[in-house]
Amino acid sequence: MHFVETKRAKELSDRAVELAIANRHSEASAVFVEATAATRAIRKMSSRAIALCELGAAFHRANRHDEAQALFAEVPHIVQSLWPASSQENVLSELVAALAQTGQFSEAGSIAASLKGEQASIKALRTLATALTQAGHFEEAANVIRSITKGSQRVSAFLELAVALESGDRLDEASAIFAEAASVARSLNFLQVYSLLDVVTTLEQVNRPKEADAVLTEAKTIAYSLGDEVQRENSFKYLAPALTQRGRFSEAIETARSMRYGGWQEKALCEIVAAQARCGQLSEATALAYSIRGDGYRGEALNHVGTALKLAKRDAEASAILSEAEEALKAARKAEAEALAEELD
Repeated sequence: MHFVETKRAKELSDRAVELAIANRHSEASAVFVEATAATRAIRKMSSRAIALCELGAAFHRANRHDEAQALFAEVPHIVQSLWPASSQENVLSELVAALAQTGQFSEAGSIAASLKGEQASIKALRTLATALTQAGHFEEAANVIRSITKGSQRVSAFLELAVALESGDRLDEASAIFAEAASVARSLNFLQVYSLLDVVTTLEQVNRPKEADAVLTEAKTIAYSLGDEVQRENSFKYLAPALTQRGRFSEAIETARSMRYGGWQEKALCEIVAAQARCGQLSEATALAYSIRGDGYRGEALNHVGTALKLAKRDAEASAILSEAEEALKAARKAEAEALAEELD
C-alpha cells in the first residue's frame, strides 16, 4: 500500500511544481497542500520520511524555500524512530540527495560523512558528487569522490566527473581525473580489468582514442597475467568485446580463443565476425565465421557475413552464405529441441 501512497504524493508534488513554473501560483499552492497531506498520510514511516525529502525538493524547485527547509528539518526527527540502523541510514542518504539537489552542499556533506553503513554512505556520496559536478564545483566533487570507500564506485564517480570536465573544455583537469580513475582501477585486486575497461569506454566516449588504446593494452596485459583461472576467464569475456570495439581484431581473436568455456569463446568470435563484416573485411570475416564450431554461433556469424555481402552487391556469394547460415541455425535449433526432450524424459 505504501507504494500507492508515495506514488500519489509524488504525482501531486510534480504537478504543483509544474503549476508554479507556469506562474499559476494559487493553483500550485492548492496542489502543494494536497501533496503535503498525501505525504503525511503515508503510513510506513521510512517511506514518509523519504517522501518528505522529495516534497522538500519540490518546494525548493518552486522557489518556496522556507517551506522546503521546514520539511527537511522534520526528517531527522522521524529517522530517530526508525529501526534498524540500515533503515535510518537509507533515509538519511535520501536527505543528502535532496539537500544536494537544492544546493545545500555543506549540510549534505555533513550528513553523508556521518553515515556508517557502506551502502548508504556510497549512495549519499555519489549523489553529492553528482550534484557538485552539475553545479560546476569540480574540485569539491573530486574531494567527495576520494572519500568513497568502494574502489569500483570511486572509479565510476571519477569518470562521471571527467566527462563533465571534458564537456566544459577543461581538458587538462579531465586528463588528471582520468588518470586518477585509472590509478584507482589498477589497485582493485579482483576488478582491475573490469574497471580499466570502464575507463576505456569513457575515454572512447569523449574521443580520446590514443588514451583509450593505451589503457586497453594495460587491461589486456593484466588479464593475461592473472593466475586464477576463473578470474582470467571472466576478464577475457569482457576484454574480447573491448578489443573488438577498438578494431583490434587479431588481439580479440587471440583473447577469444584463449577462453576455455566454449559458449563464451564462440559468442566472442561471432561478435568479431560481425565487426569485421561491418568494416568491410569480408574475406577475414568469412574465414573466421567458418572456424566457429558450434552450429548456432556459426550460423549467426555467417548471417552477418551474408548480410554484408548483400549490401556490397555481391548477391551470388551472399545467397550461398545465407543458405549455409540457415542450415547451421536449423541444426542448432534441432539439437536444442532434442536436448530439451531428453531433459524432460
